[in-house]
Amino acid sequence: SVVNTMGLYDTKMGLILVYTAINMPMSLLILRGTFQSIPRALEEAAYLDGAGFLRTFFQIVMPCAKGGLTSAAVLTFLNSWNEFTFALMLTNGQDARTLPLSLSYFTAQFSFNYTAMFAAVTIAVIPSIIVFAVFQEQVVSSLTAGSVKG
Repeated sequence: SVVNTMGLYDTKMGLILVYTAINMPMSLLILRGTFQSIPRALEEAAYLDGAGFLRTFFQIVMPCAKGGLTSAAVLTFLNSWNEFTFALMLTNGQDARTLPLSLSYFTAQFSFNYTAMFAAVTIAVIPSIIVFAVFQEQVVSSLTAGSVKG
């Protein structure tokens, strides 16, 4: 595979590159819609007031795109945090093992340690809940921004 050829098998950098490639289309779709929904008149007004490109981008456009940026970041985080398949295929040792892959080791062929597995699952789910709870309002407002015309 490409990851083996590049020498990134069983490394965190290999997983980071794969997760970036997996999440990029969804993030670009969200961000494209977000940036297209910002009125061009805001940028033109900033240019007329003497603001350069960088100042317009960081002080006008980026605050307007905060909801879309947050949505893309939260959805990318949740997708990467819960991903199992690529971590299983691209890692072998313990150094680059992800949390969902580690959870799979709580089961054996004929025995289950349910108490330890449920404790680990609970601990594994807590960051996802916290991230979504903190950014819930921005994610929901961003995803429903263009849904109603009128």
